[in-house]
Amino acid sequence: MMTKKILLTCTLFLIILTIPRLLWLYLYVAPDQPHAVKGTLDLRQGEVIKKHSIRLEGEWEFYPDTLLTPGNEKNSLRTQYIRVPGDWKTSTENVHTYGFGSYRLRILVEPGKDRIYGLHLPDANVSSKIYVNGKPLGGQGKPAEKRQHYTPSNAPYTAYFTAEHTKEIELVIQVANFDHPLKGGLVAAPTFGLLEPFGKHQRLAEDIVLIACIIYLFHAVYSVVLFFVGNKDRRLLYFALVIVCAVLGTLIGENLLFQWLPLSFEWGIKVICLAELLSGYVLLQCIKHLLPNTVRTKWSRRYAMLCALLALAILCLPASYNLVVKGFYEIVMLVPCLLAVFFMYRAAKQVDKDRIFLLFSIIAAVNSLVWLLITKKLALDILSYPIDLIISLTFFAAYWFKKYFRLLDQSQQLTGELREADQLKDQFLATVAREVQQPLNSMLHIARAVKEREKSKLDKASAGDLDFMQTIGQGMFAQLSDLVDLERLKENRLTLYQKEVSVQAAAAAVFDMLRYIAGGKTIKLTHRIPAGFPLVWADEERLTQILFNLLHMALQHSETGEAVVDAASKDGWAEISVAGGGIEERFRSKGLALEEQPAEHGGFGLELTICRQLVELHGGTLRIHTHSDKGAAFVFTLPTADPNTQPETAASREPPQKAAFESDGFLAADEQPSATDPIRLLAVDDDPVNLKALESIFSTVPYCIVTAADGPQALAMLKTNEWDAVIIDTVMPEMSGYELTRTIRESFSIAELPVLLLTARSQPEDIIAAFLSGANDYISKPIEGVELKVRVDTLTHLKRAVSKQLRLEAGWLQAQIQPHFLFNTLNTIASLGEIDPARMTHLLEEFGNYLQRSFTSKNLERLVPLEHELELLRSYLFIEKERFGKRLAIIWDIDPAIKISIPPLSIQPLVENAIRHGILKRIEGGTVRIRLTDQGDQIEAAIIDDGVGMDEETIRQALATPSKQGHGVGLYNTNRRLKQLYGQGLNISSQPGQGTVILFYIPKQPNT
Repeated sequence: MMTKKILLTCTLFLIILTIPRLLWLYLYVAPDQPHAVKGTLDLRQGEVIKKHSIRLEGEWEFYPDTLLTPGNEKNSLRTQYIRVPGDWKTSTENVHTYGFGSYRLRILVEPGKDRIYGLHLPDANVSSKIYVNGKPLGGQGKPAEKRQHYTPSNAPYTAYFTAEHTKEIELVIQVANFDHPLKGGLVAAPTFGLLEPFGKHQRLAEDIVLIACIIYLFHAVYSVVLFFVGNKDRRLLYFALVIVCAVLGTLIGENLLFQWLPLSFEWGIKVICLAELLSGYVLLQCIKHLLPNTVRTKWSRRYAMLCALLALAILCLPASYNLVVKGFYEIVMLVPCLLAVFFMYRAAKQVDKDRIFLLFSIIAAVNSLVWLLITKKLALDILSYPIDLIISLTFFAAYWFKKYFRLLDQSQQLTGELREADQLKDQFLATVAREVQQPLNSMLHIARAVKEREKSKLDKASAGDLDFMQTIGQGMFAQLSDLVDLERLKENRLTLYQKEVSVQAAAAAVFDMLRYIAGGKTIKLTHRIPAGFPLVWADEERLTQILFNLLHMALQHSETGEAVVDAASKDGWAEISVAGGGIEERFRSKGLALEEQPAEHGGFGLELTICRQLVELHGGTLRIHTHSDKGAAFVFTLPTADPNTQPETAASREPPQKAAFESDGFLAADEQPSATDPIRLLAVDDDPVNLKALESIFSTVPYCIVTAADGPQALAMLKTNEWDAVIIDTVMPEMSGYELTRTIRESFSIAELPVLLLTARSQPEDIIAAFLSGANDYISKPIEGVELKVRVDTLTHLKRAVSKQLRLEAGWLQAQIQPHFLFNTLNTIASLGEIDPARMTHLLEEFGNYLQRSFTSKNLERLVPLEHELELLRSYLFIEKERFGKRLAIIWDIDPAIKISIPPLSIQPLVENAIRHGILKRIEGGTVRIRLTDQGDQIEAAIIDDGVGMDEETIRQALATPSKQGHGVGLYNTNRRLKQLYGQGLNISSQPGQGTVILFYIPKQPNT
């Protein structure tokens, strides 16, 4: 903000502050009041006393060195006149502040019945006693002629008295001062008035002060609350102390503090001085962050040391000495105020616009101080004006609130970022663990495949080394699984598949995995689980994981001793303990007390955390138990498998039913996968290690696996051969697994070519994406060979069943010879018998051949020799030629060198469709051309006719779905079978009135 703008804003703010101040002066300043003259105050004229309190100002009779009492003869005493309020040292010839004397004032009033008057004495340095009409009314402290007999006090005093039918009230005030070195006497004028206006004025003044103090303290309270519920910013406490000092200053200034708090004169002065020093110190602490670095570090410390020394001096010095140096205390107090104004102005000129609130706060506070001095200087009788200080605190609080809420927003944003970072960290660790698991898992699969493939060639030592390598790899794999499980546990995505599990068997399996840890140690792995111990209701895999982690921790830091697994059963629960020297050693290395405690303590880290959460998912507990003789042990509980006592657990699910894959009899025994007819798999992954692992898993009969490094290569290979299933990794360059699957689905349905996706993540969104892309199934990495084989077998079984169904459908369609075709053929035979028996005989032979080849079982096979299909086609065309004569012309364009196997019923239905729905729709008939061309790596089959043709919509419907009338069934079925076998179906080009061309391509087999 620019300087001119700041100055203009501050000026406008001062004007806004001044307007209500002037209005307050107009409403609450006392009207012109009569003054005492020559010791007499005449209140008989005017209405002032009936509406307002009167300040007893003017000339009072003063009797120095005399304490007037009702028995004193005033005429014989030395008297003089003195102005009240005023210091008797400056108003008389007295050269000393210390001393004693009496003030006397005659008040002339109108007589009345039962008139009650009030009198308030705010300050008389430093003790006083009041007499009204010769009767004592009270006072402050105890005035006396000698120091040892008097008692000082700085508490104000209010009293009430009744004056009946009197025209004159005599007021005598005895005053003594032996403590205040600077001023003495009635330094503040007493207030006098009738009961109603006097009481109203006193109550209003006190109420305004109380309301202001309550408002001030409200700011202090929420500052303290914010300190404790927030980030413990000490400036909030200093701000609260500033407000407390403001409250003390207000109460002291209005002479109310010592009226409510009866402190001695000595401690009253100490409290005032300490409050002044404290206000300066805490104000500096509030604004210290705004000061330059030099002032903030060096000079603020010096100021704090000065305040501490002065506070010590205040506590040690008597009141008279503190009053002498009180002006210095006030200067020390004003230093932070002046610094605040200056640096708030500088701060407001800078970019931080929030500091304008601090500048306004300081301006309002200084404005209040200036007006206080003005009212004191002009001796204005006005009620306390707290609005400036309230505005000052409000702006100060606004600054803190804005800063607090900004910090709160920043902290919430930071919290969100930290949570996101923590989630990303967990995901990163889990992803890294999965990425490391995958090559490790591949190594294990390769090692297992090598052992199985070369078992007849391996000697005993080599086989043992392979087993040892697999054992180590399984242990490493379990450690990585902990990281993956931790992510699942945090997201509550880990599901238990509980069943009856033997603890002895689980412990024995874990011992085999852990023996390599004890390779060079004298550690004995034993279990003392009694025979006949009941089965537990648990997830077998998770129980193994729990035992592995606990035993690993028990052995990790132990050089000697024994690792023992023990178990006991009680009330439907199995209590399993894992003991070992490593537990106690770990406690000692961490400097922790070895005592029974929950398992989350002890500093074991990730392994123990996962174990505890897994046990709790089962419904049990995990703790650390200590024994003076046996050392420390992990103890966890699991429910036994008794169905009557088996408790329900939150994560339990019905265990998956294991069932061997059995054929439903749909495939004949000779159609089952074999070495001659293997399951043809296409694996797509950019990682050669993963491809090698897949090759190892499917290296045995009846599998035949071919690999591709990316999506485009895989799509090209789909067109060259028939595949039973495709295994695709989801994360690949150029084309992801999801995109490749969607592309495959454009040519193959889910039943025609199964797709199994390999994903490194098992998040719900990944699973949904896999199925939405068209995958039949998915499996999460790291893959388990047996599980992958079972899933592949299931998918390929379905695919082969669908393929057989398509062949059956084609055979069924071929076997469904239309009655109209049969009737016309028989009718043609009968007519030829009369006119040309030789032709009839030939036709009858071809008709027999046609029927024989239509009902042969070869039509149910995947492939048949090309000659078989052509013989069926020749018989069919011979019959149709005899029937339609010149309306049907046939052109054969077949390379005799072509020797290939093709799907049965793949050419004849297309030729039949061209004749029935193309050529014969024309009165003059037409020509059908059958062409087979060798194109090097493939054979092109073309059926060309000059019939009525089709539009694009008719072609689309014919290929997409069979029509309800049966038209186009041959096209639909043939197209599906060709796609399933070769990755591409029929290519039809046609226009109405211009004929149709149907093409399809048959890849050459390796033996051709």
